[in-house]
Amino acid sequence: MRKLLLLVIVVALLSLSAVYGQDDAPNFEGQTVVVVTQTGSAIGGPVETFQGEWEAMTGGEVQLQQFAFGELFEKMITAFETGSIDYDMLIFPANWAGDFMAPGYLEPIPQAILDALEPEDIIPLYADRLTTWGDTTYALPYDGDAHMLYYRADLVNPDSPFAEEFEAEYGYPLDEPVSWGQYLDIATFFNGREVETAGESFPIFGVGEAQRRNAQSFWVFLSHAAGYAKVPGDPCFYFTCDDMTPLVNNPGWVRALEDYIAIRDLGPTEMINWDVTDTRVQFPAGCCVFNIDWGDVGPISYDPNASLIIGDTGFAPLPGGDEYWDYQAGEWVTPEEGFNRAPFIAFGGWIIGVAADSDVKDAALSFAQFMARPELVRELAVTPDTGINPARFSQLNTEDVSMWVEAGFDEAGAIDYLSAIQDTINHPNAVLDLRIRGSAEYHSVLDVEIGRALVGELTAQEALDNVAAQWNEITDRLGREGQREQYLNAIGFTGE
Repeated sequence: MRKLLLLVIVVALLSLSAVYGQDDAPNFEGQTVVVVTQTGSAIGGPVETFQGEWEAMTGGEVQLQQFAFGELFEKMITAFETGSIDYDMLIFPANWAGDFMAPGYLEPIPQAILDALEPEDIIPLYADRLTTWGDTTYALPYDGDAHMLYYRADLVNPDSPFAEEFEAEYGYPLDEPVSWGQYLDIATFFNGREVETAGESFPIFGVGEAQRRNAQSFWVFLSHAAGYAKVPGDPCFYFTCDDMTPLVNNPGWVRALEDYIAIRDLGPTEMINWDVTDTRVQFPAGCCVFNIDWGDVGPISYDPNASLIIGDTGFAPLPGGDEYWDYQAGEWVTPEEGFNRAPFIAFGGWIIGVAADSDVKDAALSFAQFMARPELVRELAVTPDTGINPARFSQLNTEDVSMWVEAGFDEAGAIDYLSAIQDTINHPNAVLDLRIRGSAEYHSVLDVEIGRALVGELTAQEALDNVAAQWNEITDRLGREGQREQYLNAIGFTGE
């Protein structure tokens, strides 16, 4: 893996020639581009790794500022609202678009830059839907995100040493779970059981899910909620589409939070303080049978420096609800196939924007283009701990997985991983994340109340009733009809 990263660095200057042309690299000597994103190797790490190549080519400088995810939105929005112009280039979650793009805080991306990024190769979900507001493109696609299921395929399969005992106890074969009920059964069956990992035998936990407050864990809860509360054929999930009434406290959402609370007992005691970065250490180390995360765990699970389960990881779309709550009919519905799969396009992806008021706008746009260039994001996606996941057709091509095999995957694992991502983002009942003005505030409220339920301060129903009341207050303050219009546009609602 280190050889691959070194190769990327070696060819970076040649890649810049392809971006700008052999002899026309811009001169930004004396200009400093201040870049802001989250703390850690993921997302910010590639900036540190590759900024020197851009600096050598252009004469400009890059200064990276990083903040914990829980602080990031406040740092960015405060700089915009106060006019302090603290940052020139921002790498931020796509669902903050309503707060950054709608008010005009970001510079529209020149068409020449968009054309240079091989736009026909970018999956529309991660380009047209996430980088634009109205008819204007304000950001560059950098990362493709959606939640998926990771599991110990050496343990969870019909030929597992535990298969006979499991089927005798639960009445169905031990295999990749397709429903949340199966997920909980399998996690319960294995929790505390001694299994073999990398030639050693030790007890394993059923799950390793992020549950830490003020981090990114609420997206894991939302992945549970999707299967129980997303009505097939109806794109409205967070709110009703007619008047923005919150759906967050209906029985489907409550069932999901009850599951999320029950999961505390199927993982390590410290799991309640785990962010996704913690699960990315623990799951590859053989801690647990299941993990829910973005695509990052795929490359990490094949990294010999981090993984004890190389070749033993299964990849799949998220399980579905054994039944789902039809909010219009006011009743539970059991699907004919026995589960309601509703993959969650959590987060959507990190995107790159440039502050409209930047004093070094051209330099910032140049560096944004440099970081989003196709050859770099392709390499970052196969490299562990970069935070960059596939967002291009060429990255998800199961007919040619050579780039993944060269990065350490075996062929079968690469196909399994890429197929799970494709099945997730192409699913007809997939749930799109909240992408309207105030999305960070709506999510923050949800995060706080989930945290209160997890520690037993409130029941699931009480916590989500609180969320619904506060969501109504936010919607009224921001303007209900305007919020509704944004919401309908974000989910592609046509009224049919």
